[in-house]
Amino acid sequence: MKKLRKLNLRGLVIGFAAFIFFLLGGLRASEITNDFVPVYAGARCMLHGLNPYGTGRLVYPPSTLFVLSPLALFPYRVAWVIWFLLNGGLVVAAVVLVLSLSPKRHRWLTTAMGAVLLAGSSQLLIYAQPSAFAIALAAIGVYCFLRSRALLAGALLLMLSLAVKPQIGALIALYFLLKGVHRRYAALAMVGAITLLACGGLILRMHPQSADWVAELRANVSRSVAPGGSADPRPANEMASAILNLQSISSVFFKDERAFNAAAYACWGFLFFAWAIPVLRMKPTLENHLLSIGALSVLTLLPIYHRGYDSRLLILSIPAALIVFEKRRSAGAFVCVLVALTIVSISHWVRMPLQREGLLQTVQQNKLLFILVLRESSLRLLALFGFLLVALFNIRDPKESLPTIHRTDGTASRT
Repeated sequence: MKKLRKLNLRGLVIGFAAFIFFLLGGLRASEITNDFVPVYAGARCMLHGLNPYGTGRLVYPPSTLFVLSPLALFPYRVAWVIWFLLNGGLVVAAVVLVLSLSPKRHRWLTTAMGAVLLAGSSQLLIYAQPSAFAIALAAIGVYCFLRSRALLAGALLLMLSLAVKPQIGALIALYFLLKGVHRRYAALAMVGAITLLACGGLILRMHPQSADWVAELRANVSRSVAPGGSADPRPANEMASAILNLQSISSVFFKDERAFNAAAYACWGFLFFAWAIPVLRMKPTLENHLLSIGALSVLTLLPIYHRGYDSRLLILSIPAALIVFEKRRSAGAFVCVLVALTIVSISHWVRMPLQREGLLQTVQQNKLLFILVLRESSLRLLALFGFLLVALFNIRDPKESLPTIHRTDGTASRT
């Protein structure tokens, strides 16, 4: 009876967080021009043989439009409501399932972290971001793979995530493929996503107005990263304070686009190599997979364009944070704080008083100060990855028994 009451109380906390998530998302959704508009318009263009990339705004691949084209059959307001409820439900389900992967001890800490991230993620609903769809499906797919449950459904969900926003789940799918965690299903997800991309591209090629979609998509992406564009990471761009990828830091030191991109990619390559060294040597246990994927979720946000709402992918780092907390209490507490702080970004709020007081130019001239004050989100990700990387090198073999992780050759591993 006591266990049931504790379970109900934890469920009540998550339920209240979900209520705040939906409430804030619904109340503020009408205040902001949302990111569902270009996707919805692009999908309608695909259905009617028009050019979805002609407006210059759309930067999503044809697979995104192909997957979301059923929504384009409805009037916009109806489609938006369906999109809102679908994304909200998927995000809540993803948080609940990922929390169930965490160690059984310190369940209240696990619940608190999940509640904080969920209640603070209304931005996903406010902007009607496809990131909500992609992150939630990728997280649910991870649950299915690591629990060895509903593998076909997990592969299909991961496939849809890759098709809608490939930069979210690509490294996760690749991890499952290389580590042999249900390799056939991981391959199915990747091949399926490529097939959806090919189908969307072929549909566009069939119509004269959209036949040159590759060049137009490339031009749209180039405009978005040009000076002043929405994805421009340079210090002069006010919107860059919400950018998470390493270019937001490297562009402070290098003005040329090729130079700061090369520096960011080189830094990310070094971090990826450092992550791969312990991961390739690890035994295929649930705990090791959770640590590896937790660090990989941080790495995913660093090489190419990601904004603050994409940081909700770090729900996959909650189990890793709890594992570190069990082994190294002080370091684990710091990791838990860093994960919880992913919903917070002070850069925008700091920039406004600096501009008002005429101090922004002074801060921009001091590169180190500029990074500490106005690029703190990227620094936080690097710090979080550093702690998880140390854990990967130092925490190898869990003492307690963990669920079986099946391999594609029919064998199984159990600790």
